[in-house]
Order: sequence, then C-alpha cells, then structure tokens
Amino acid sequence: MKTRVKVTIAALSSVLLLGSMNFAAEAAPSKSVKTVAAKPQAVNKAEQLEKEEIARINKLLEENPDDSYMVYVSNELTKGKGLETFAMGNISPEYTTYEDYWIKASTLKEPIPKQPDGLPEGYSFAEGKIIGPNSGNYQKEMKAEAKKLGKQIYSKKINWTTTNLITLKYKNGDNYIQLQSTRLDAKDNKQKGYTYLTAEEMKKKNPKISAEFISTTLSWIENDKAFAITTNPGNPSTKDDLIKLAKTAVKK
Repeated sequence: MKTRVKVTIAALSSVLLLGSMNFAAEAAPSKSVKTVAAKPQAVNKAEQLEKEEIARINKLLEENPDDSYMVYVSNELTKGKGLETFAMGNISPEYTTYEDYWIKASTLKEPIPKQPDGLPEGYSFAEGKIIGPNSGNYQKEMKAEAKKLGKQIYSKKINWTTTNLITLKYKNGDNYIQLQSTRLDAKDNKQKGYTYLTAEEMKKKNPKISAEFISTTLSWIENDKAFAITTNPGNPSTKDDLIKLAKTAVKK
C-alpha cells in the first residue's frame, strides 16, 4: 500500500489535526504583521517536513508494500492539538486466498480465527481481512522515543502482532459463513458459553437495522477475545452446526 493510512479504534483511521492560529488583536501593527507572516511560515515548514517524511516512507513501501510504519509528528512542530501518531503501509491487509491470510495470521501473538473442520459441503474461501493495531496504541511509545532522540518527526517500521478485527468469509452460492474476532475490553469480558441469536430475533430487537446487517450469530469469548460465526438469513446451518464449527475455528 503506497498511501498514508490513518488508524483509529472506531473507524480504523486517525486524522492528524493542525490547530488554528490565534493572533493578539491588541498588538502593534508592525508586530502583528510580523507574527502573521511568521506563523504560516512555521506551519508551512512543518507541512513540508511531514510531506518529506511521508514521501520517504512511500518510497520504502514501493520496494516492500507489505511493511508497516508508525509516524510521529509533534504538535509542538505543527502548532496543533490533535493526534500525533498515524500509520502507513499494510496495516489492514485483505486476502483472496486462505493461504495468503495464514502467512500473516500465523505470526500473530493472540488467538485468531482459522478455517474450521467440517465446513458444509460446497463452501469455499471468499475473502479475509485483518485490521491491525490502532495508531493510538503507539502514541506514548513513539512520543517517548522521539523525545529521547530529540526529534519532532519520527518514524519506524513495526512488525505488528495484535489486531483489532479479523474476518474470514466462506461462500456457497448466496449463502455465507463468516468467522470474526475482535479485541475485547476487560469490562466486556463477562459472557459465558455460547450466545445464539437468529436473524429473525435480531430484526425483532433492532427493527430499524438495515437488511445487509441482519444475520444469524453465534458468539463467544475465548482467551480474552470475542469471537463470532455469522450466517445469512435463510442459511440452513443450525445452532448445533455453528457450535461444531466454533470448536475448531480458533487457533490459540
């Protein structure tokens, strides 16, 4: 991936915000002109330095597109108040084969979805996605390292081994079976056993939900991560079928 990727926990993207400049209205005219001229120059310099760093990393990514980087840009430099760290590179890869998915998945240091035993006949791998760590997870680390090195712009290659979301989808005609894992907050780690919700029950509980989001879901918690298997409305797979799949759907 050659473009800058900005990641947050909720939208999986973060925005580097530049703060607006405030000038003293009561200052003398000559001083005001000097201040107004100086601050845009400082901002332009910050933007130029950031662009140069992004261009440098993009060049590295052209040679190794599967690499990932975290970039720190100090608010002190940009005169901003927003997020100081963002991600670049392959932080949320997508896959069209299970073999390619497994190359990355097997390096992760957490429980992850895997192809379960006993998939119903006719199902084949359709797509997979891994959404890596949030740039905010690296904020303190990047800021501390930049400060130690005396840098206002600092970047480094990362080999991430944790995720925010993983999905694996298998299809058989119009029917699908999807496996999913998500990061779990400690306060949410209360579910015991399997929870099963049919598409009809979901629609009844959420009458305004869009049809594309309606599914039958089997969910559970394993090794402090939330897992789920979802199927489309009308899928012939039963609750017992999904539980059987769940028993072999996680690599610990």
